[in-house]
Parts: sequence; structure tokens; C-alpha cells
Amino acid sequence: MKRRTFIRNSATAAAGVSLLNTGFVSRRAAISRDIGIQLYTMSKPLSDDFTGTIKRLADFGYKNLEFAGPYYFSPEEEIKNNPLITMMGLSGYGYYDKTPKEIRMMLDDLGLKSSSAHISDASLKHNIDEAINAAKIIGQKYILSPIFIGQSADDYKAAAELYNKFGERCKADGIHYGYHTHSQEFAVYDGVTAFDILVKNSDPDLVSFELDLFWAAVAGVDPVKLIQKNPGRIKLLHIKEMAQKMERVYNTNEPFMNMEIASKIFKNQTIIGEGIIDFKTIISKVDNAGIDHLIIESDFPEEPMKFAEQSAVNLKKILSGI
Repeated sequence: MKRRTFIRNSATAAAGVSLLNTGFVSRRAAISRDIGIQLYTMSKPLSDDFTGTIKRLADFGYKNLEFAGPYYFSPEEEIKNNPLITMMGLSGYGYYDKTPKEIRMMLDDLGLKSSSAHISDASLKHNIDEAINAAKIIGQKYILSPIFIGQSADDYKAAAELYNKFGERCKADGIHYGYHTHSQEFAVYDGVTAFDILVKNSDPDLVSFELDLFWAAVAGVDPVKLIQKNPGRIKLLHIKEMAQKMERVYNTNEPFMNMEIASKIFKNQTIIGEGIIDFKTIISKVDNAGIDHLIIESDFPEEPMKFAEQSAVNLKKILSGI
């Protein structure tokens, strides 16, 4: 970091400027990070009024947007079979009928950025070149696979091999590749979790991870221990809230095979800061672990705008105490 930049950031930290506008400041170093939101959370409002919804998110203080697919470069089958599109009757999705250049212009006009995008394995297999091209135009630094559901250790070893290939291709164009966790990655195969299989069999220079704190809680996983056990591998955190303690731990594929269980889990999400996850302790304990971005998310909130606005306010309060 240049001396002038370090001095400026240190002064900003001392001044205590708005945490949402400049990111929260590390207790141990003058590092600012911008709070983001996963746009999957806002699917319906974005489908109804993309431009207006993005402007409101900017008004709420968000500076970083994480997109979710499918996209114009996704295979047709993925678009036809996407449950969110079919259940909620969405239009646009992905980049909402905007070109990457139009997205970039809108972000620039509103003082926003997009650091990352969730892009399915199917889409990356179908047209990774265009996925990377779009990311470069928009300014995204991370392309993230949103989910993989395996049945065995061999399945996850094969997934890791695929992710190394994605990572190698992304790295060639200056993009980081990563994988977003849920709960099934903590199923145990031959005495080893699927997550550990992914970590062990993927190249740390090519594959990083985005840890979802809600799904870690569903799986009964201590996120601090997980991050400390895998230094430098987890680069992004999904800040997702759990309303109340689960009756049991789910660390298998069961929630993704049983709609009744899935519905119960989805309904146990709430506004950030109004549940049981101790974000303050988690974030403070991994402060120097190399986390690049904090991204708020919820699956199907009943009132997306209320969720986004109040979650931003509450996370600001949480981070102010670190």
C-alpha cells in the first residue's frame, strides 16, 4: 500500500465516517471494506423495477452488489428449469436484460461496484469466456459457483478438479474463482467432510471460498474455527441471519431433497441483527484472515426492501462495535 493511501485510510478510520459508505474499519489495520448485498435477495423487486431497486439499494448505503444468474450466456435449459424464475415469475434475471456495459454505466453513475457474481457450473461449462468477459467489463473480481450437491467423496474430488480448471481459466484474465458453501459440504465421507475434500483437492492459487454463515449454522459448523483452519482460502462471507436455533443439525443433502425441510430452513431466516448469529464475534475473530467482502443475503425474504434497509442499518451497528 502506498504511504499516501495508508495515511488517508488511517485518517478516515480515526474520523469515524459512515461505516456503510466507506466500509467497516478493521480493529487491527486501516483497511476499509464495502458492505454488499447478494441480489438474489432482491429478485422480485429487481424483476419488477431493476433500475429503481438498484437506486434504492444505493440509498440504503450499499456500495457493492453481488449478482446471481442465470445470465444471457447461460444454457437455455438452465433458464427454463430455474426454480426461482418459474416459482416467482421473474423477468430479466441475471443482468436483467442489460448488457455488461450498461450495468457498468449504471453502477458508475450511482457510485456502486460489483465485486462478484454467482455463475452456475453449467453456465461456466457452457460459455466461460463470455462469463469472464462480462465480469471484466462490470469490474467484478470474483466469479463464484453457487452450489454443488455431491453424493460421495469421489463426486467432490471431481468437482474440485473442475473448479481448478475454472480457476485456471479465470486467473488468466485476472479474475478470482471461488465456491459458495451451503450445509451439504459438511457431510462426512470416509471420515472427511466434503468441504475438506474440496479444499484439499483444489489449488489455493486457483480456488477460494465464500462461506455462508447461516448455512454453516444449519450444519452445526463453527465458522471461526473453519476459517482459521483454512488460512487464506475463505475470501468472502455471506452475512445471513438465523431467527432461532434449529431443532437439529442438517449437514447432508437432505434439505435440498425434501421441500418440507427446505421450507422450514428458509423460513428460519430473518433481518440481520435480529436473530441468533453472533456476527460481531465472528467478524472480529477473523479480522486478519484475509476476508475481502461482507455480503448480506436472505433466501426469499417476505419484504425484500424492508430486509435490505434494516439489515444495512443493523450491520452498521454491529460493525461499529468491533
